[in-house]
Amino acid sequence: MFNSDADQDTRPPQPLILPRMLTRTLDQLPEPYIIKDLESRFIYANQAVAKLFSLRAPDDMLYKQEHEFQSPLTENEFVVDEWQAQDRKIAQVRKPLIMLEMHPGAVDYPYLVRKVPFYDDNNSCQGVITYCRNLEVFTLKDFVKGNSPGSLLLTKPDDFFTEKECEIIFLKLQGMTSKEVGNRLHLSSRTVDNRMMRLYNKTGVNHFDDFSEFCEQRNYNRYLPKKFILQQKITFEKKMNCY
Repeated sequence: MFNSDADQDTRPPQPLILPRMLTRTLDQLPEPYIIKDLESRFIYANQAVAKLFSLRAPDDMLYKQEHEFQSPLTENEFVVDEWQAQDRKIAQVRKPLIMLEMHPGAVDYPYLVRKVPFYDDNNSCQGVITYCRNLEVFTLKDFVKGNSPGSLLLTKPDDFFTEKECEIIFLKLQGMTSKEVGNRLHLSSRTVDNRMMRLYNKTGVNHFDDFSEFCEQRNYNRYLPKKFILQQKITFEKKMNCY
């Protein structure tokens, strides 16, 4: 007996067909725009994306994942894995995500990345749309020592740590001493040590290496607290409003 439902279930998923009105509009924009499906395959990229990835044309990226094409931005497999994990999380929780990307070996300037869910006409999430913008005047050299991940989150991973706790965590994970952290945050080194002990108790660890591993597992090693970027962020928003 013919079973149409079973037969339909075995069919390969059909590629998303984007409205020509949308793609023609994005083609004209100077900023990079990307649309990926639920498998993190590129289903749209404009010429600015190809330039960002040092590729000849957007067509070289279509229906591929990042690790399938050669680019300085994709040489680090851990960075690619993180990008794809972000895509999956956005599709799952349906909330936007903002990152600060720093890849000095691949691009000249840090850039701000916004990722949002991409919906079809039935309000079903079909992937992720990504928008990038260069931050030519942004510098982190005053508090980032160079050993931070290339992709920094500008939205807190969850509510386990408070914003104040995240400020100490970020600086400590940069390898700063309690005295250096205190100088940055206008606290005494003893206060920093006491707060670190409370953080150890909160996470159930007794050693900094274990605490660092805990933070990495929950992506707090990638979170850049608002205190460190608030003034610069306002400057960028004013600049963006001029366009």
